[in-house]
Amino acid sequence: MKNLVKIFKALGDETRLRIVELLLDGEKCVCEIVRYVKRTQSTVSIQLAKLESMGILKARREGKKVYYSIADARVKKILAKADFSKWFGVERKKINWYPVIDEGKCTGCGMCTAICGRDVFEYDSESGKSKVKNPYNCMVGCDNCSIYCPTDAISFPQKNRREFIQSLIKKYGIVKRVRQTLEVQGR
Repeated sequence: MKNLVKIFKALGDETRLRIVELLLDGEKCVCEIVRYVKRTQSTVSIQLAKLESMGILKARREGKKVYYSIADARVKKILAKADFSKWFGVERKKINWYPVIDEGKCTGCGMCTAICGRDVFEYDSESGKSKVKNPYNCMVGCDNCSIYCPTDAISFPQKNRREFIQSLIKKYGIVKRVRQTLEVQGR
């Protein structure tokens, strides 16, 4: 129970939660984390050190760069229960963005289940292959599962990701929604 309390305390800070949210998609270097969190390098470093000391993250050094990833699998499970039903206020089911697995190409390596922190996939022990369990948990625009798939078995209905996302931004007035959110947060 103490370990779960520690995880919830860590995720109770907005900066730490954003860091962990980014790392759900896999390991990232500090420079990527700083860009995503939009905080100073020193603030991010302090929060990364806290998360590492709590056992939530682990670090790996490669030359001058330090890479972080989630160390405690329970963090992914906790965040998998998060509500992904909306994307910038738009009902997620209105957006045609989700992975599709070509069963003929899938070898059952499980990479998709391992790298996706949004509980989109599950491993089916009967078939020995991964399946799409919660398609609308997929982050709009994220296609990391298809990038990591060694057999190119995962695809998305939209072929041109950038064009598709730009059309959604226009259609749903996402820029205005983001600005309003930032104003409320005082950024």
